[in-house]
Amino acid sequence: MKTSIARLGGICSILLGLLSALAGLLYFLLPAEQRLGVPGSVILPSFAQDPTMLNMENLALGLIGLFGMAVVPAVADALGKKDSGWMRWTSNLANAGFAVSAVGSFLVIGRLPVIAAAYAKGDPSTQAALAAVWRTTLDPLGVWGYAVIGLWILVVSLSLMRAPNKKFSSTFSYLGFLAMLAYWLVPVAFLSHMPALFFVVAAGGGVVIALWFTWLGLILQRS
Repeated sequence: MKTSIARLGGICSILLGLLSALAGLLYFLLPAEQRLGVPGSVILPSFAQDPTMLNMENLALGLIGLFGMAVVPAVADALGKKDSGWMRWTSNLANAGFAVSAVGSFLVIGRLPVIAAAYAKGDPSTQAALAAVWRTTLDPLGVWGYAVIGLWILVVSLSLMRAPNKKFSSTFSYLGFLAMLAYWLVPVAFLSHMPALFFVVAAGGGVVIALWFTWLGLILQRS
């Protein structure tokens, strides 16, 4: 059973890494009117005109959430710390975070086109009402989809630094700290109302997170 858990987790981790790089690239390709932090009165008419890139972005994020739920138990199993309090707690949080991210992203794909079409066809009062309540995300501040996953990566990285075996190198642990920081920048950007931070996450974070999960997947495949 351990081999199958590691193999599945490794494959999903590599896919997650590749999708993270793709999501970072897609964010730069989004129209300026459809990026994070843009008000509904701007994003809805833009999305109604051209929904392709934002739908692709949300599809990538939804798949990341699905694959992430296979990676978390594989990592706990590989570390042999399933009964560790910190590992169990943060693994549960990370699983919940990946699930919220998956459900929320697919919910946006299903509902946003309907809302945007209604906005485009509506009168000014309808548009004002939709612009106020258009958001369909389950995680408006990125706490579940980013902060708790970053916390899990921190606990994993600290556990690896204290691990007696050399299955995971110290370089991989330090890369994990950078990935954690990239995840935590997302809620910071939301709370501080600094959209420029999203570009930092999409660029540097996309590379670091993609590299960490891809490297993790290769290690799990060999374990």
